[in-house]
Amino acid sequence: MTGRARTTLTVAARLVLGVVFVVAGALKLRDPSGFATDISNYQLAPALAPLLAAVLPPLEVVIGLALLALGTAWRRAAALCAAGLIVMFAVAAGSALARGIDVACGCFGSASGSVGWSTLARDVALLGAAVLVLALERRGLALTSPDR
Repeated sequence: MTGRARTTLTVAARLVLGVVFVVAGALKLRDPSGFATDISNYQLAPALAPLLAAVLPPLEVVIGLALLALGTAWRRAAALCAAGLIVMFAVAAGSALARGIDVACGCFGSASGSVGWSTLARDVALLGAAVLVLALERRGLALTSPDR
């Protein structure tokens, strides 16, 4: 892959992932109690719902902003965090589907629809974007030059 293609693909993946995370987090911040209810409805760890509803939205915003703006090392760390969250979200959605629970996704706040196969497909696509950023983003500058 050429340097230009690599850069274009990395920037596109970062932009998509960053914007999705910032928007999703911001929408959830508008209604934390509604988001807590959405989390509880998954019936995985209802006692943790208030804590997760308080922690996840700002975390998503920070991850999204790091993907969009910060230096290479931070972008790679943010992509790794995003991948971890996406896996967690996919497991929750897959669990709801497997158990036949009709639950609101909560992915984008109160405007989210029910969990379905499209939810899992979106999670897989976003996970692919996070993996691309991890794989293609150049590592941060070394403290010494490589020719020493």
